[in-house]
Amino acid sequence: MNRLTKNFLIALAVVLGVSLLWMGILAAGVEDRAQFFANGGYDMFAQPDSATGEKASQLMAAQPGRAMFHFFVVTMLAGAMIANLLWLNGAAKPLLRWGSCAALALIFYAEQWSATGNFFEYYPPTQVYADNAIFQKLRANPGRQRVAMLTRTGYYNTWLSLHMPYFDIDTIDIPAASRPPADYTAYFGVVDRAPLRKWELCATRYMLGPKDLGLQFFKSQNSETFFRPVVELDVPQLGQPTLFEYSRALPRALVLHRWEIMDDKDKLLARLVDPKFDPHSTVLLAAAPPFQPDPSAPPSTAVDIVSFKPARVELKTSLKSPGVLMLNDRYDTGWTVTVDGAPATMQPGNFIMRTVPLPPGEHCVVFNYGIPTAMWWLTWGEWSAIGLGLVATVASALRRRK
Repeated sequence: MNRLTKNFLIALAVVLGVSLLWMGILAAGVEDRAQFFANGGYDMFAQPDSATGEKASQLMAAQPGRAMFHFFVVTMLAGAMIANLLWLNGAAKPLLRWGSCAALALIFYAEQWSATGNFFEYYPPTQVYADNAIFQKLRANPGRQRVAMLTRTGYYNTWLSLHMPYFDIDTIDIPAASRPPADYTAYFGVVDRAPLRKWELCATRYMLGPKDLGLQFFKSQNSETFFRPVVELDVPQLGQPTLFEYSRALPRALVLHRWEIMDDKDKLLARLVDPKFDPHSTVLLAAAPPFQPDPSAPPSTAVDIVSFKPARVELKTSLKSPGVLMLNDRYDTGWTVTVDGAPATMQPGNFIMRTVPLPPGEHCVVFNYGIPTAMWWLTWGEWSAIGLGLVATVASALRRRK
């Protein structure tokens, strides 16, 4: 046995020994992990395994140990074949060498098939995305309100990450935003310090979380009168999931007849969280609309949401006085707006929302989102470069043939 083979076997023995030790540690904690997942409510919304009868919490608790056992077996078999090849290196035994290579290839193929098998296993949506009365309530009127999560622990994070997008439920919480826009960061960096005002400004009418947690939080904010439970699930493991309604939340769209002009962004953000500021009667703008406010007008006028889709929102309203229509959705230059079919001017209101001025009368306002012109130029530039490259390649090939 040469030195290379001997050193390889020593390293393999160390890896296998550490793997065995780690398997023992994982096996000792499997019951604690299963209890942790069970307390998180994972057994309440997932069916037991049809073949083994194991609950979801048991399967999740056992998964790390099974993965380590899989690693141990594959490493041992593959290591044995590699050691065999090293030992036979240079020996006149081609049949054994080729047999070891074939066995090693078969081991790697079986390992890859086993490791990727779960990615191709089909689960019916009804099994993965279990429905309940809370989701049915939230998707009853799409586009008219948002929901906020009171906690992201356990199954509540699963609801936020999987169920909310699946059922197309609009939530103020974003599961993952690695590089949020600058205006988004600035806005929520301020309003996050005052959660009640954040929910009010962002048209967040519903809060979802454990019942006792919600009641304790609302009491700590001296705001019990503004919240009432509307749907409650009988799931003790999740702390009785409850959907609370917040009566102070702004409508998703409304017309305000009073405004304040503030071109300093820092002062505007500070004004938003000022307890003296009433967002139900006043909107903060960076530039004045083309008319003066009517002192006799009501604080706000209702807006009818005709259609609410990701790239198109249609609204209707009837005004007796001029006002500023505010749609509580983020402003972006990709959005355009028409009023009664004619292009109109839009500007951010309350720092980040979409607003458009409206004269008295009945109006149909449509917001449309399109790819910015710069993106179109970039796309066409890429295709043009590819086309020129192909033409140059073909021309060069024809010249060589001549």
